[in-house]
Amino acid sequence: MAGSNITLKQLSSILGVSISTISKALNDSHEISDVTKKRIVEMAKLHNYQPNKIAVGLKSGKTNTIAVVIPSVQNSFFARALYGIESLISETNFNIIVCLTKESHAKEVETFNMLSNGVVDGFIVAVCEETQSLQNYDHFTNVMENGKSVVMFDRVIDSVNCGKVTTNDFTALSEATQKLISSDRKNIVLLSTIHKLNVGKQRTQGYLKAMKAAGFTPTVLESDEQQAGAVMVEYLNAHPVDAIIALDTDASLAALKAVKISGKQIPKDVAVIGYVSERMAHNLTPELTTINQHSYTIGNAAARMIVESIRTKSKEIQQVVISSTLSVRDSS
Repeated sequence: MAGSNITLKQLSSILGVSISTISKALNDSHEISDVTKKRIVEMAKLHNYQPNKIAVGLKSGKTNTIAVVIPSVQNSFFARALYGIESLISETNFNIIVCLTKESHAKEVETFNMLSNGVVDGFIVAVCEETQSLQNYDHFTNVMENGKSVVMFDRVIDSVNCGKVTTNDFTALSEATQKLISSDRKNIVLLSTIHKLNVGKQRTQGYLKAMKAAGFTPTVLESDEQQAGAVMVEYLNAHPVDAIIALDTDASLAALKAVKISGKQIPKDVAVIGYVSERMAHNLTPELTTINQHSYTIGNAAARMIVESIRTKSKEIQQVVISSTLSVRDSS
């Protein structure tokens, strides 16, 4: 039987002692003699005994497991943030479970309900688009009322009283717009496929502030991922445009393609600033000027925050803002 998993009941039969005695010995209880402990531990190792972590967690009220609930791993921002989370968690005695909502409110609620019942100690979450549209946040408050820690990152809900790690979206867009204005760009168009998300709204407000402060007329084009390119081409063909700021990866790629289709040159005729990963930015032609959110740092900070919250059981609500930076390349 060596090398295969074994249950407490089977160990009890082999050793001729009760399940309770084995459990106490494996937990180094003072009630069990050192001789008996040694015998039980050696036999457990020989037979590769592995305790049921969920059962242990249900009994102790602590699992040392954290759920990371994100919309997708295909999005480079979330993939990089997840890497930041895992890098921090790997240095602790915690484990993570990764759950994808695919922008579904029902899936997000189901995940929180399923894992809050003794499976995890806390949640790191980027709130899905449908939840933000419905403005239904009961599943967050319910798990917190049951003693679970929650930390939101990037996509956060202001009205939910939990830890948050964000970036300075409003300021980043205002500064990027001002950068274009200082380069004598006046007809600056904003293209977004994330207008339903709070981060999209914050970025749009930053753009609007800068345009109005300069006395320029703002133009905001909102579309889904499939139609963003066509919307941009149509506008370029009908209006003077000398710069585009794209608020997300889909909009950024659509903007670059639309300018080329319209027969204009980047950045001579139209400058473009967007949101894509650093690696993707370098592989585009021309290389894209980007607003870098530092997603790894955001994920790392969220992980550090929730580990601290679980370990200290602190009720203090922390909020951390990671500053974005503008990486200027050939497109502007």
